Amino acid sequence: MSLKPHILFVVPDGVGIKNYLYSDVLKHLIRANAKISIWSPLPESVFDEVKTLHNIAIGYQFLVLKKEPLLTRFYREATTYARLLRNTALKNNPTILSNWNLPKGNFKLKLLYKAAMQMGTYLSKDYKRILHYETKSRDGWSAKVISEYIKDLETLQPTSIFITHQRVASLMPICIAAQRLGITVNTVIFSWDNVPKARLCVMADQYLVWSAWMKNEMHDYYPEIEASKIKLVGTPQFDFYLDKTKILERNKFAEQYGLDPKKHWVCFSGDDIRTSPYDADFLMDVGVALSEYQDDIQVIFRRCPADFSARYDAVLQRYNSLIKSVDPLWHVAKGGNWTGNVSKYEDVAMQVNLANHCKTVINLGSTMAHDFSMYNKPCLYLNYNPCTTSDWNVETIYNYQHFRTMTGLDAVGWIPSKDHIATVVLKAIDQPDTVAVDRKAWMDVVVRQPIEDNSILIANTLL
Repeated sequence: MSLKPHILFVVPDGVGIKNYLYSDVLKHLIRANAKISIWSPLPESVFDEVKTLHNIAIGYQFLVLKKEPLLTRFYREATTYARLLRNTALKNNPTILSNWNLPKGNFKLKLLYKAAMQMGTYLSKDYKRILHYETKSRDGWSAKVISEYIKDLETLQPTSIFITHQRVASLMPICIAAQRLGITVNTVIFSWDNVPKARLCVMADQYLVWSAWMKNEMHDYYPEIEASKIKLVGTPQFDFYLDKTKILERNKFAEQYGLDPKKHWVCFSGDDIRTSPYDADFLMDVGVALSEYQDDIQVIFRRCPADFSARYDAVLQRYNSLIKSVDPLWHVAKGGNWTGNVSKYEDVAMQVNLANHCKTVINLGSTMAHDFSMYNKPCLYLNYNPCTTSDWNVETIYNYQHFRTMTGLDAVGWIPSKDHIATVVLKAIDQPDTVAVDRKAWMDVVVRQPIEDNSILIANTLL
């Protein structure tokens, strides 16, 4: 192995580009004279902005994700279901089990999942069984596949590997190959809600977590992983808010996106259709509630980058004088596969300016609450059911395990019904210091502080 650090980034989806390759992590690695390589199923062109931003050459190899052997997948799904059952009992939180979803349409896949549920129920009775069958799942990868990755890694000679998403099962043989060669494998726990979901699909030497809360979760849910392997390094996705050069003068930002600079701006941040299937109804309620204040208020609608559907169109047309849609600046993958969606670098500045210039943000339980808290702006969580249905309810959403991070805190402003929208929004505009007074304290629980140290800690972990 070369003494010069050589970091191999394995990037299975587009969000890893925004959170890790656009952030200061690469800057610190470059200062340490590290060589950077990327393996990804995404086309090489999507990394052009990374090369330009950091003014570096990056070695790229297209990554063909190998198909999981059937038995390997069966054991993985069975142990996933077993862990969800265990985690549900461990935390006395039935919403954890809602992370198990039967596939639609594919009859054979449904059979596999139902069989996995039966076996998972048996495995959940004894934690040693779960660990044993997770080993059997890993052992199911063919020697041929692992040998191919060993050859690729021997040719590349990285000193360490960084996987930007822990949920992609097809990356497991890369981990096995690397560990046989003595190459350190690092993976990040991708989001604040990921640990209880039992989708730790890669085997790493080091697991990078956002916070002490998440580190404790890892200990609870994966007691077999040694504490020394869990690295409390924070996340770099909030770095961008510290860069004042990204903030545009208000009039210039307004001109760029067709906004009225004289009005108070309120951001409505959309969710993906699975999390919030009635998001368009929520936006309609906001339109109805705030239409009488449109001389003073403008609502800026930012849709979820995973959702470029037409479901909001009727609302946007009806309230076009109140609601202005400012779409995320993303390269959208063909075929509707959201994992192939890639943020353009200019989208980072858009999001920074929205948080800086808007008075508040309205959404259903998203991390935008933390983005806005970077500028000490309150977030308003929608907390009512826009319609009666047996398939979905807001109570389940806010009982998700990761929302226990706000226990005892006045972390967000709550909108308990559509009739309260105007009152809560006006209070957030006129008296922001009285709404979500513990928003910064909540951020301190969710993400390691100080934020500005996180990228350097991540980089040092990889070197």
